Amino acid sequence: MMAPRTRQRGVALIIAMVLMALATILAVKIGFGGYIERKRTTSVLAAEQALQFAMGAEALAADVLNQDAQSGQQDTLAEPWAQAPQPIPLRPPNDPEGEPMGTLEGSLEDQQGRFNLNNLLIDDPNDPTHLKPDPKYLNLFKQILVAAKIEPYWAEKVRDWIDADADVLFPDGAEDSVYTSQSPPYLTANWPMLSTLDLLNLPDFGMERYQRLAPYITALPPGTPINICTTPGLILDAISGHDEYARNPEFLAKGRKTGCFPDKNTFLNQEVNANQKNDAAALLSDKSDYFRLTTIVTLGTTEFTLYSLLYRSQNRVTPILRSFGTL
Repeated sequence: MMAPRTRQRGVALIIAMVLMALATILAVKIGFGGYIERKRTTSVLAAEQALQFAMGAEALAADVLNQDAQSGQQDTLAEPWAQAPQPIPLRPPNDPEGEPMGTLEGSLEDQQGRFNLNNLLIDDPNDPTHLKPDPKYLNLFKQILVAAKIEPYWAEKVRDWIDADADVLFPDGAEDSVYTSQSPPYLTANWPMLSTLDLLNLPDFGMERYQRLAPYITALPPGTPINICTTPGLILDAISGHDEYARNPEFLAKGRKTGCFPDKNTFLNQEVNANQKNDAAALLSDKSDYFRLTTIVTLGTTEFTLYSLLYRSQNRVTPILRSFGTL
């Protein structure tokens, strides 16, 4: 039988081991908590620093677009703003010759080279506070959907999503009665789209359709024309009703290396049917006011992406919409 003193020593040893284990756990917890806090602080500081670099990229892009505007010429893919620049190394301000702390990449894209979803409604000259449906844009959007292998009836659903009334004017349209039956229920926007991602609010539209359509669409103020100099071949073919540019992208890219191609007047006179020429002329322009800047800032393990919608007017460039990490 174990002596009482021996038992006491055994209990004391167990207590000491338990206390040591608890102290170890507490030390590890405090150390890990401090590590996480330092990482969090570092990430927050890196994100803030990256945002400031991205704001600098906006200012640089504005300067490039202002210089381009002074030429007064067409906006084409042969101009400096459309060229992809090399990544810029970011160095500490107190050591401009030192090791780069990260990189900055930026690219500009003409948003008027895409179909503007909000053009499905245009200003009503009889009522400046009201937007009315525009058949020529609705028909064009249907042609674009078909070319992108998407059912054309979605054009009518999009139009009902952005119009201000609750009336279903098309057989394939949809208003609140459709959206309130979803789970969870919601209402129609009845307002122009701020992002093309609003298409995902349409029941069953889905990401697959969106990804097929995304390269050809944008969300700009109603009435913004399409720049013929920068728009994809698929949209050119949808306007003309022919199958020429989309199946021969190399031909289109080669023609755009030196300026605007196809020329607006040539396109209207030679490739558009005479009975559609007036509508096609109203759709097109050869200048642009809206550009999207994509800025990617990398600082260590932190990558920060900023999308800026820039509006150019009277030699002034203004960011009118920013999104972080997603379009």
